[in-house]
Amino acid sequence: MENIIIIQGETPKRKFPVNLEDPLQKRYEFIREGALSKESVAQICKKYGLSRDMYYYYRNKFDEGGLIALQEEKPGPRQPHKINKELENRIIGLKFAEPELNIYQLVHRLKSEGYDISPRSISRVLAEHELTKKNCRAVPERFLLK
Repeated sequence: MENIIIIQGETPKRKFPVNLEDPLQKRYEFIREGALSKESVAQICKKYGLSRDMYYYYRNKFDEGGLIALQEEKPGPRQPHKINKELENRIIGLKFAEPELNIYQLVHRLKSEGYDISPRSISRVLAEHELTKKNCRAVPERFLLK
């Protein structure tokens, strides 16, 4: 079942249906109505079920890139990870050499060596190799002596 609102024009005969289940149409009509209507932005936001922040976010996107900029974006990273095998091996090597270092200390150490890396990237590498504190705290039963 479609969720449709009717946009009323200046005369009673001028009406335009907006399908709120179509994200592109909803965003476009949302900012168009905000720009052209005599209603306040707050009233329009309430009608569309969106916040004022979203209105200005979509408005800026539309101003910068037109209708194409309002299309849904693919979730996830915009670019590939910066970590190559050399850097991954360096992170693991540092963690084994000095297990007491936390991710922020590792970032500092690696940046002093000329690598550009974030704490999240280091955390991701450590998690992939099960070298996080969470994995080290609980010893699986299969490793316990009986």
